[in-house]
Amino acid sequence: MHKTWGRAAVALSIAALALSGCGDTTEPTGSPTPKGSSSAASPSGSGSPSASASSSASPTTNASVPAEARQRTEDGAIAFLHFYFELYNKALLDPPNAPNLFAYADKDCIACKKTQDLFTEYAEGGWSVRESGVRIENAALATEATAPKVIVNFTFTEATQPLYQNGKKTTHAVPAANTKKGAALKWVNNAWQMYGVENM
Repeated sequence: MHKTWGRAAVALSIAALALSGCGDTTEPTGSPTPKGSSSAASPSGSGSPSASASSSASPTTNASVPAEARQRTEDGAIAFLHFYFELYNKALLDPPNAPNLFAYADKDCIACKKTQDLFTEYAEGGWSVRESGVRIENAALATEATAPKVIVNFTFTEATQPLYQNGKKTTHAVPAANTKKGAALKWVNNAWQMYGVENM
């Protein structure tokens, strides 16, 4: 266990967990990332809702949590983090069938809601990508795996790639990202839940 977050873990709260958007009014310029990231974006073109849109789409594909991500251990928490961000990849590959993040998250997770809203905007605007661009690297716990709120520090990386709209490649691209972040997880009913994500 690496205590690189230290006392900051105690200060992590729902109020501090959010996603921010940037970009122009015609295209998505990237993918949802925790507050403060330069790669955060929200599609808001003429064919999609504004950034404040609710999660009105009906996510239809909920993946089963792998066995290794169902353990209340350091390895289990890290495996869950990888699983959660793989859902993120799947959603941007096929936005109309985006997974419902709240099947794996606390109902008050602000970052999760904003990310789910972005999936809806991608779906309604016809946006998508063709490759799984997000990776989680150097994940390590900053708390004990048995703590009430478990903090996992990690590096969020996202490869640049073209954006597609209605199946056609555009001149726009997802920007590359490499950001140190922390995720807060909770163990509820014998399963991990995402509680929030924040830049380090």
